[in-house]
Amino acid sequence: MEKIKVALVEDQRLFRDGLYALLNASPEFEMIGVADNGVQFLSMLEKGKVPDVALIDMNMPHLNGFELVEILVKRYPLIRSIILTIHNQERFIAKMVEAGVAGYLVKNCDFEEVKAAVASAYATGFYFNEATIKAMRTINKHKNGPVRSFADIPIVLSDRETQILRLICRENTNAEIAEILNLSPRTVDGHRNNLLAKVGCKNTAGLVLFALKHNIFESDSF
Repeated sequence: MEKIKVALVEDQRLFRDGLYALLNASPEFEMIGVADNGVQFLSMLEKGKVPDVALIDMNMPHLNGFELVEILVKRYPLIRSIILTIHNQERFIAKMVEAGVAGYLVKNCDFEEVKAAVASAYATGFYFNEATIKAMRTINKHKNGPVRSFADIPIVLSDRETQILRLICRENTNAEIAEILNLSPRTVDGHRNNLLAKVGCKNTAGLVLFALKHNIFESDSF
């Protein structure tokens, strides 16, 4: 099985060394780098060490997690960024998701959730736990009206786009969606890219946020 390439960006040495050791001991992951801060991580990327998933501390010197994610979205859009933080405020979570993170974890979570987050972000482009979903719903529960993009432009989704968006929210990959809808993976990828452009978001996590915001997707797990 192909290993997921993971990098860790964390300035707290004890936490960093402990998490690195756990990840490095997991057979499904390949640890390709560790950095003390965002500047060091960008230097690592420039040298060709580009991970599939990056676990990034929110509060770091020189370049914090929010600033780093903004740079990664522009320069390395294929990297799935998962924020690590002690903060669990709902609006803070929403801000990070809108900035382009693929996932959000508080530092007191257990290691099994870290592994699940990395695997989900790699396979589907996002990882939303119950706290993240609650934050999205709490913030948007009083919002009604027409469907609008993140740029506040009214938009209309086709039936096929809505269908694919709901399947994305159910954590289906492009290949799985193609099989379910009897389409080619390239066609599904085209619809996904059209959704990203129409909605005006940066990644799959943004599409899920959009779906939650407009009550396009509802399920017991969400």
